Amino acid sequence: MGVKADQYNPRLQLKIATDQTKSYRDSLEKATTGNEIFKYLMLMDTASIEAYTAQTRIQAEQSFTICKYVAGLGFGLIFFGSIIGIWSHFAGNILDTAYLTAIAGILSEFISGIFFVLYNKTIEQVNRFHDKMMTSKKEIISLLAQNVIEDATKKDDTMAELSKTLMSKQAKE
Repeated sequence: MGVKADQYNPRLQLKIATDQTKSYRDSLEKATTGNEIFKYLMLMDTASIEAYTAQTRIQAEQSFTICKYVAGLGFGLIFFGSIIGIWSHFAGNILDTAYLTAIAGILSEFISGIFFVLYNKTIEQVNRFHDKMMTSKKEIISLLAQNVIEDATKKDDTMAELSKTLMSKQAKE
């Protein structure tokens, strides 16, 4: 298919969004008409939201990686404590080391569970911002499409209706 694997890389998406924001800012400085200014402001807004979403995805990936390592460490400690406990039982030694190791493993698993909860919260935030970004894009498309209308009366009526719709949406949120 025509989609590159790098397209789903949040670090690449962050760089692209940042570069787009700079490009739109440069274009905005050269804009001469109200429609151009409006267009570049909207494009900058969209690119900024995409950059923020990419940053949040990077944070989520890092959180998940930490969760995996801490969970693996906790499992290793529990496993190591069990092996020491079994060996101590057969060797007739004191089990203090096995108990301490197992407790440390259980605490590590608890901590990794907390990390997974934080990771889940981050993913929920990413989804929330994605939904907002899609809503914002629809609103931008509506506003840009309204600018294509050439009949002044229809354009004014459409702008009034669009403004009412957007304001009622804002009031509901």
